[in-house]
Amino acid sequence: MSVNASREIEPLVRLSDLDEYRQGLKHRLGGDWDEDKWTAFRVRFGVYGQKQPGVQMVRIKIPGGLVPLPWLGVLAHFNRKFCQGDAHITTRQDFQTYFVPLERTAEALEFLYSNGLTTREACGNTLRNINACALAGNCPREHVDAGEVASRLARSWIRHPLVQHMPRKVKISVSGCATDCGVSAIHDLSFIATEANGKKGFIVYAGGGLGGQPRPATKVLDFVTEEELQTVVETLARLHQRYSDRINRNAARIKFVVKRFGEEKFRALFAEEFERLRGLPQRPWQPLQWRRPEEAAIERTPLGIVKQHDGRFAVVGNPPLGLLSSEQLEGLAAIGRDVGIRQLRVTRDQNVVLPDVPGDRLDEVAQRLRAINIDVPASASESADVVSCPGTTTCRIGITNSQGFGRQVWADAKDDPTAKGISVRVSGCQNSCGLHEIADFGFQGLAKKIDGVPAPHYQIHIGGDGRTGVQDGVVGLHGPIIPARHGLAALRLLRQGYAGGKQSGESVRRWAERLGKEGLKDLLTPLADASDEGKLFIDWGDEDRFKGAPTLRGECAAPFASDDLLADLADDALIRLDRHLQVGRWEEALRAAEDAQTLAARRVLHHDGQFTKDDESATVIHDRVRGIAKARIAASLDHVEAERTAALSSGRPDAYREAVAVFIDSVRALIEAPGNGRDAAE
Repeated sequence: MSVNASREIEPLVRLSDLDEYRQGLKHRLGGDWDEDKWTAFRVRFGVYGQKQPGVQMVRIKIPGGLVPLPWLGVLAHFNRKFCQGDAHITTRQDFQTYFVPLERTAEALEFLYSNGLTTREACGNTLRNINACALAGNCPREHVDAGEVASRLARSWIRHPLVQHMPRKVKISVSGCATDCGVSAIHDLSFIATEANGKKGFIVYAGGGLGGQPRPATKVLDFVTEEELQTVVETLARLHQRYSDRINRNAARIKFVVKRFGEEKFRALFAEEFERLRGLPQRPWQPLQWRRPEEAAIERTPLGIVKQHDGRFAVVGNPPLGLLSSEQLEGLAAIGRDVGIRQLRVTRDQNVVLPDVPGDRLDEVAQRLRAINIDVPASASESADVVSCPGTTTCRIGITNSQGFGRQVWADAKDDPTAKGISVRVSGCQNSCGLHEIADFGFQGLAKKIDGVPAPHYQIHIGGDGRTGVQDGVVGLHGPIIPARHGLAALRLLRQGYAGGKQSGESVRRWAERLGKEGLKDLLTPLADASDEGKLFIDWGDEDRFKGAPTLRGECAAPFASDDLLADLADDALIRLDRHLQVGRWEEALRAAEDAQTLAARRVLHHDGQFTKDDESATVIHDRVRGIAKARIAASLDHVEAERTAALSSGRPDAYREAVAVFIDSVRALIEAPGNGRDAAE
């Protein structure tokens, strides 16, 4: 990728991605790629292993949750043609589809890519889908359309070699105002639109996350302009590549870098790197449309009919657990066409938003949504608010059937007045894909033995909220652990206890803190008399006895192939070289050139079975390469060194830059040559 390419607007879809995937699938089916290399490769294309052998989950990336109306028909046809079951709106505003045979994945991606949808970097150690507020683009309170910002940032960084093989995934969100409906506190990187001293821009947070070791994000920059957003993303990516742990994948998220250095030092590192990168060329950025925010009521999980800033209305519907059949997707498309809507939006709460509905069409839209089993309540305070990950229905590391339990919770809540306006989030394991740690009542699946026999259980979390500035705290309190089969009864008791025992204006969090662990335990005393009828060992939605925690390896922390990593970082260094040259930063350009040369040289050594370390000097690496390489590779390396010397004396870098590029290409040819790479290259 040259500097010119880096200054172009990057589309979501390039058919060259399909060519790349086809080649990778051919390598795997032909047996010349092992499982780790194949896994690291395919997850970057949104193809993710299920617990069922031989089939894949395909995750479709929806930046900012923006769904152009034609995509709904494509999704419906895709789901019917290649998949089994319903499509699923995820808590990252993606669509997941299931049970795609491995042999058909290239054909499946071709169908999606040919119709404008991408799976690129929806999984893997990449910049994952960038999220936005549920009412982005419509909310009266917003400064700017957070969904549009998310969509543009996604296009700015998709395919960039810097972010293809990071130590772990990076999750980003954008909020349109200080209400922070994008839940900034739980993200690796997040932006909150604001106004300071008459200028429009964003506050930046970093280092948040959920899972086994949750922590709230840290404010790292008080204000950046919209033109600097891409530089902020680059700042985080470079710090991640430089400081995160590639050995222990369980401690490789950005939050562990914050933990390692402490918040003050991390903020200083972030600010220093940001300043170093400011002024370098980025991909084009057209000015955003900013508005003056208005006061308006806002619900944590918007539902029902919401008046927009322009006088029209957004209709927010709730398909149970975000599951949509092909027929429902087609029904949504038909409603949108008839009402004249250009796009829908999907939310982190697994809901659908039909924006820009005229007032005289509201009843029609609501009735038609209900006719396809998408509820349109009067408001969130009058509705069940239940979210779930797939759990053991498809997930390789799911412990409990979170979706089966979620269905029961959703059905039960419809007739329980104490359930209205209460958020319930269910995850099938500790990874918090169901966001259990930021709910009023969250359920985390785990395995625990009863009389020596494994049974599905849930750890209850109480009173979490992922928005910044929330006084009650981000991560919910740890409550009791109960058998999964007692989950529904436990939730009823907790909701009733809160409804009947809360003080005026008291949140779920404050109520739980006032009761304390013993008080919460007392609320659940009736569970001791519950008749289990022998079902404690059978999970919700299952027929077979629980077998314990899964033994399959998950792909959330997908392995990385060292050669692919070095290749991408070499390409990124060449791009840095071009960018520095463009703005006259000669010393930085020389460092980038040496980095590119050394990274490519390390590929040669790894190809020869010789391990290298990040802290080995360039001179040592280059000498090691000369000790094994012959003919073209050695000559190319010597040519680079000669051109570097000439450039230093003449101040003219063009020939040196081209020599570095040729060396990178020569190494690529060596690695990709059939048979014995060294002999073929010579």
